[in-house]
Amino acid sequence: MCALEAEEDFAIGEHGRRIFYRVSGKGPFALVMPVNWGVDSYVYTKGLSSLEFWLAIVTFDPRGVGRSDPVESPREYALEVTARDAACVADSVRLDRCVVIGHSSGGAVALTYALAYPDRVSHLILVSTSATWASSSAESAVAPYPATEEEMRRQFAASIPDAVHEPAKFSRAMKELLPRMRFSPDRFRWTGEDKSGTYDLRDRLREIHVPTLIVHGREDIVVSAERGEELHHGVAGSRFVGLENCGHWPFVERRGDFVSAVTEFLGLGSRRDRRAA
Repeated sequence: MCALEAEEDFAIGEHGRRIFYRVSGKGPFALVMPVNWGVDSYVYTKGLSSLEFWLAIVTFDPRGVGRSDPVESPREYALEVTARDAACVADSVRLDRCVVIGHSSGGAVALTYALAYPDRVSHLILVSTSATWASSSAESAVAPYPATEEEMRRQFAASIPDAVHEPAKFSRAMKELLPRMRFSPDRFRWTGEDKSGTYDLRDRLREIHVPTLIVHGREDIVVSAERGEELHHGVAGSRFVGLENCGHWPFVERRGDFVSAVTEFLGLGSRRDRRAA
């Protein structure tokens, strides 16, 4: 357990790259994996802030995005490199074992991390994600690719109505986030062209033995709920929570239900209990 004021620093990742990270909140540590397609961690710093009553949330910018160092080769965008950078962040924060959270393609990073470093994961929380991108729109190529960060921001904003159940409500929540989010068109292009084609961990899910929670919106058309159920069937003893009237962003669209699912899974008590502590 740890109580912290918000803290920002850099870890030293593979090839000496500086990896920006932020820690905020109170409680056991939770390491949040970034999505791998080229956006910084701000969306999770803000989007998961409601968990800071119970958890010390650790977010980091993937290399080549936001405040982390640029890359010299697109190979540095690989899932395995991001997972190794996550381990460097954990080292910098002095984490032995902690909760690991991954949303969307950040779930792919979380699964890669859990398989590479099983002794460093106490609990695994997978949100709106899949063990493979085969036949998934989550990693579909986008043409033409955005040439600038501002074009990518506009493209992301335009994708919101299709990704969520109540676009108007979600758009209001994103109004503050979008101007402050940082994007990497280069990383996005590499992800789209590569399509993480070798990413398929379905045959390795049986190797995951830590308590695992899978949260998925029933109306998610980016990564279908069937993909979440596939994860549930593949990870022995996992818990699946399907949220009705919810798309790809459960921690924004159904924040209260999402927080309840996470805190119950981790045995951390209610919001009222925490505020009274």
